[in-house]
Amino acid sequence: MKSTGKTTESTIRLSLPVPRTVRGYEIRRMPLGVFLQAMTQLQDFPQKAIGAMFPNQGLDEILLSLKNCDSAMIGQLLVRALTVVPQEAMTLLAKLTLIPQQQLLDDEAIGLDGLAEILDSWLEVNQIENFISAARQLLAKAKVMAAASNGSKA
Repeated sequence: MKSTGKTTESTIRLSLPVPRTVRGYEIRRMPLGVFLQAMTQLQDFPQKAIGAMFPNQGLDEILLSLKNCDSAMIGQLLVRALTVVPQEAMTLLAKLTLIPQQQLLDDEAIGLDGLAEILDSWLEVNQIENFISAARQLLAKAKVMAAASNGSKA
């Protein structure tokens, strides 16, 4: 039986996630390269956050500060963290959704609830739950293979 291109094209189209419009912005499936760039940015986040929370301090100074931390310092650290974390989160969300960061920050139609809707739609359109499930399965298989490999070497 000969397959027609039309049937194959219809099947492929059905399997692709449908873009959604949220608060006037189209949320669509993101190219893998954009996702990988965003993950690289996320990897740099702890260093940026610590740098902002402890400006002009080296690792030894940071550890000494944490060792001598009191309630006043905890308050200062929280305030500094609140200035860094939201900015980095917005930068990451802008990269993932391909919505310019300034629009995310300035558009009155978005607001906090809109940000949550945009993120929820992005997670769904990009099938993140499926990715996490598949990654867990691969990790479990890799552990079994590693255990079998280590057992055969003994």
